[in-house]
Order: sequence, then C-alpha cells, then structure tokens
Amino acid sequence: MWAQFGEYSLDTESLELTNSGKPVEIEPQVFSLLVCLIENRDRVVSKDEIIEMVWDGRIVSDSSLNTRINSLRKAVGDDGKSQAVIKTFPRRGFRWVAELEGEKVTAGQPKTQNDISDKPSIAVLPFENLSNDPEQEYFSDGITEDIITALSRIRQLFVIARNTTFVYKGQVSDMHSLAQDLGVRYILEGSVRKSGTRVRITAQLVDGESGVQIWAEKYDRELEDIFIVQDEITQLVVGTLGPTVTKAEMERARKKPTQNLDAWEIYQQGLYHLNRRSVEDLDKSEELFLQAIELSPELSPAHSGLAYAYAFKSIIASIDETDELCALGLEAANKAVEYDPDDDLAHSALARALHFSGNLMEALREYELGLKLNPSSAFCHYGYGRALIATDDPISGISYIEQALHLSPYDMWISPFYVSLAEGYFFTEQYENAIEWLDKAIKQPNVVYTPFVIKAAALGHLGS
Repeated sequence: MWAQFGEYSLDTESLELTNSGKPVEIEPQVFSLLVCLIENRDRVVSKDEIIEMVWDGRIVSDSSLNTRINSLRKAVGDDGKSQAVIKTFPRRGFRWVAELEGEKVTAGQPKTQNDISDKPSIAVLPFENLSNDPEQEYFSDGITEDIITALSRIRQLFVIARNTTFVYKGQVSDMHSLAQDLGVRYILEGSVRKSGTRVRITAQLVDGESGVQIWAEKYDRELEDIFIVQDEITQLVVGTLGPTVTKAEMERARKKPTQNLDAWEIYQQGLYHLNRRSVEDLDKSEELFLQAIELSPELSPAHSGLAYAYAFKSIIASIDETDELCALGLEAANKAVEYDPDDDLAHSALARALHFSGNLMEALREYELGLKLNPSSAFCHYGYGRALIATDDPISGISYIEQALHLSPYDMWISPFYVSLAEGYFFTEQYENAIEWLDKAIKQPNVVYTPFVIKAAALGHLGS
C-alpha cells in the first residue's frame, strides 16, 4: 500500500514513512499501528481490535498502547491536543481523520504485523556505566550511540532510534517483555567498566522471543585515546553482529513450516543452502532465491543471494556453462544494486560478479562503495582483499582480509576468508603461513577443492 497525507508518504512495500522525501524514524510496532489505522480509517478502531491486529492478541497495557499512539502522533506531526491526524474517542478507540491525497493498494493481502516486522529488528539499550566515576557516563552513552548509528547502515536490519531506547536507561527489565514492548526481535545490551587507564566493554545479543543469549563478547583496552577506542569497539561489535543476526535469521526460517514462509524467510533459507555450497545445495539456493523474488520482486538481498549462487555454481560448472552463469550473476547483482543502491551487500554481490567475470578494476570500485556504505562489513573487506590479490597487490590484500577476520572471527564465510588469506601469503612466497591457513580452511565444513590445490602448490615450492 502507498498513501500520501500532507508532506508524508507511507509505503508498506519498502516499510518506509517519509516526510518531504526524507525517511522518518519509526519503530516496527508504531509502523504497524499506522498501517492499521489508515486501512481502517472509515471507522473507529477499538483497543481490542488494535491489539489483535498489531500485537497478535497478546496482552498489552493501556499505557503501552497510549505510548505507541503518542509515538505515532509525533512521527506524523500530530499531537494529543490538536488530534488533526489521529482522533481519540474516549472508551471507544481511535480513528485516522487526516485526508489522504493519494492511495494505492498493491496486489495481495494487506500486510500484518508479522509481515511488517519480517525484516529483523534490533534495539540497542544504553550501555551501563559500571565505573565509580560518573564522568564515564558520556563514554558509555557514546558507545551506544555509535553502535546504533553503525547498525543503521546495515540495510537488512531495522534499528530502533536512540531516543526510544534511551528511555530505558538505568532500568532493569525482562528481555522478553522489553522486546515485546519495543516490537523488536533482538536486543543488544552491554556495560562499560573503567579501572585506571584500562577499560572493559562487554556486549551481548539476546533473542527477544526466547530471552536466550545468542552472542556475547568482552573487549579490554588501554584508554589512551577515548575516541579511538570508541571507534574500534563500535566497528568490532557491529562487524560481528551482522553475521550473527544472519545466522539467527537462517535458523529461525529453517524451523518454520514451508507453507508459512514469506519472501524474507525464503531468502534466509536460500542463504542456508548457499552457505553449504554443494551442487545440490546451490541448486536449492537458486530455487529459493527465485521464489523469494517472485513473492517480492524488489527484495534486493534475494537478488544478491541469487548472484552469489550463480558465482559459486560457475566455480564448479563445466567450462561451457561458466560464461552463462557469470552473465546471470551480473544480471542479478545489478538488480540488487538497482533496488537498493545503499546496501553494501548489494555492491559486494556486484563486485563478486564482476570479479568472476574478469572485470577486476570495476569490482574494486564496487567493493570501495560497499566499504564506504558500511565500514564494518567483514565481507566487503574480504572481497576487496581478494580482488587486490588478483590484481597483483597481495600485501594490501592480506591486510584487508586480516581486518575481515578481526571484524568477524566466526563468520559463516570463514572458510573463503582463510583461503584468500592463504592465497595472499602464497603470492608473497610465505608458503608456511599459506599452509597454516589452508589447513584451517580444510577443517571447515562444506570445503571445496580450492584449499587442497593451493596447499599442493605450496608444498611443491617447499620441496615437500
């Protein structure tokens, strides 16, 4: 559905509310509430109906509902006094009263709350200052703000705005209840403790539905330059969170019955099979990505996934099939960038397709765009390093791949990281180092033939 009211535009396909063309930060549940009221603007919608449509019938307090109404009013330039957009009918409910200047309903059923929040959402709670020094409060707040800003660059995530999460500063809350209140799937929390010239920063990612901790890490640093430490920790946390959430989303999609899957979940299942990299799994990933695209043609990540599937298939395909697969990969990757030019993963998919097609200089430019959009992207660092090695600059390539491993040491693409680093060492004649990383790659699941071939060559240079 697309709707225009005053300077505001609502698009449920892209999950965006804009004011004069500029995106308005709005939480998933508030967005759902907006859609609910507009779709039912011909009548007063009762509290019970709103809870059924927006919260799926879960128990919600009056204060939580009123908070969401107030947040929505603020997002659309309304307030409780004028009620020019949303009118309250005491003891009856609420009604959308602003005139729509344009409306277009797309084919298919209206989006429900579950559809709207399919894009994984995350709230970053204010990091707790555990130091006795109140002066460190600004440091813990700064870490939180920087992480929120950096996470917002990851197009596959819906990140709750700072002004919302900082309301919970200093409060202890059950994570499951808090996730329901905010309408998010994941919660990131952490703490900062300073002792002398050292600082310890901890962070943990929690699944909001189950309350289970998905990931946790601690970082100990010398506090020589507070801003350097703040930037480094932000990059490390965000670099790890992207792949961690991706893994969690893949597992979530795999557990759902096939008949209940939507485009995003089908895409996640495609990623699962893509990561396995067998002939059968690559065929299955291609099939799933095409299904996701059929359901949601402008879902950029699905086009990116399809491009990667074709790229991997070109490695193991016969020579007469390679050119066709590379062409299909380029076509899919170009569509990914067309549908979301601000997505670093789309640019990395295009870069990979260009690399496999032999256009290395263009590939480097696409990776540079991806890194500019998301400096915390481990995959862009890896791909850029690999392309540099292919352009006879293995020393620079090694440094970028090392940074990829630093950002995401448990990445689901860790085997290709290892192999490319080994290639860099091979071309700089550091054969022992190359073999060390190749052995690590060989121990990974779903390994292909590449590390065995390079290892044989390295052993040959060593006379083994």
